[in-house]
Amino acid sequence: MKTTKKLNDGKIKLTKKNITDGYIREFINQAQGSDKVLSDKELFQERNKIIPSSIENVNLYVFAYGSLLWNPTIDFEEQVFGKIYGYHRSFCMLTKLGRGSYQNPGLMLGLDKGGSCKGLLFKLRKKNAIENIDVLFKREMVTKAYVPRLLSAYLKDGKQVKALAFTVDKNHKNYFKEKSYVKKIELILKANGFLGSCKEYLKNTSNSLRELGICDKEITNLMKVLSTK
Repeated sequence: MKTTKKLNDGKIKLTKKNITDGYIREFINQAQGSDKVLSDKELFQERNKIIPSSIENVNLYVFAYGSLLWNPTIDFEEQVFGKIYGYHRSFCMLTKLGRGSYQNPGLMLGLDKGGSCKGLLFKLRKKNAIENIDVLFKREMVTKAYVPRLLSAYLKDGKQVKALAFTVDKNHKNYFKEKSYVKKIELILKANGFLGSCKEYLKNTSNSLRELGICDKEITNLMKVLSTK
């Protein structure tokens, strides 16, 4: 069970070093019209609400459903198939920076309410689990666009574990509720940012899901619409 690891094509690479050094966060902070960027202290507070630093001897998992599949930027000791219920994978978050612009905003994946979602579970090493969780918060929670949750995830053998997942905030100004695949593709095709294009993001995710043998209705339909453009 493997998926080819990929690095974004944009002028700034989404790497663990660029995340932890604050390079990407500072780039966003300096962008004209950017949403408020969270400080280290604020990111720590957000993480501590859900996963306290005092946690010990607990197996922590991360649920990967989008770009984490092909560019996790964290260290882990094991990866296994996982499935969550109550949320589904969807291009439902507008982006005007990383993979879009204010002239041509793009769309990013989020976990939206309803249905279920198959993906990968990364089991973190206990000795540096918090360190890697903090990397993810610096990556995903730069402007607090997502809602981090500990969700019940199910392994193939039926075992249940708790996994960190980044879900969409339906009350956020960048939440995109439109369901039309054609309208989503129209945004995706026009959007480019410092991390690369939305088209690349969609294709990389689609390829990774195919490599893992995971079928996703929205991704499949978006790729069908894309093939007609």
